[in-house]
Amino acid sequence: MHRRFKPEDLVAAIYEEEGFYEVERREEGILGASSRIVLSDGRRELAVNILDEDTLMVHGAIHDALLQAEKLRERYSGVAIAIPRRFRRAVDDGVLSMHGLGLIVYDMMGAEEVVPPRFSERVEVVKSSNTVMEEKAVGVEEIVRIRSDIGRILRMLEELEARLDRLERAQRSLEIRVNRIEQRSSKVEVRVRETPKIEERVKPSSKRLPSYLVDNPWIDILSRRE
Repeated sequence: MHRRFKPEDLVAAIYEEEGFYEVERREEGILGASSRIVLSDGRRELAVNILDEDTLMVHGAIHDALLQAEKLRERYSGVAIAIPRRFRRAVDDGVLSMHGLGLIVYDMMGAEEVVPPRFSERVEVVKSSNTVMEEKAVGVEEIVRIRSDIGRILRMLEELEARLDRLERAQRSLEIRVNRIEQRSSKVEVRVRETPKIEERVKPSSKRLPSYLVDNPWIDILSRRE
């Protein structure tokens, strides 16, 4: 069973070889985009606003997407937008490069980085010496392990689904065989064999015989020869 990948998965995959891993995904409530993913290599964060075909059909969608992407540069080291491949000509590479924004195109076959984003080192501003900044540090190894566990679980689910499908097919096959057997058995005629009747042989009456011939076995033998 082949799983259809989402645009977010395709975009994240092209940066995995560079050591980036996904740390955030939002698929609703995004201005100027249909979804957003945030990737990190432990030192830099890359935000990618993803536009689908429905979003791009709205007039001025590209302009709004670039404005929203420009605002993200204040929060992330790098920013890029991802659009379906067939809308490639709707974006000017020079404008993106001038603003340091990256461009990614995608389709069902995968994603491709057309214009690389320009990364900048963000400086954390300390508002007060008495303010304690809580940072959520997640090790790269832990993220990799979690992603590996998720992949293993997905493979196990696919195997269980395949086994369930085989069991359902086997059950249907058994039901068909049982129905055929029941149909054949209902047509079988049960023949009852009749027990052959045994003719009773009546001993010749011995009332008229002399007393010395009564119970003489030869009398019975001679009577059968008649």
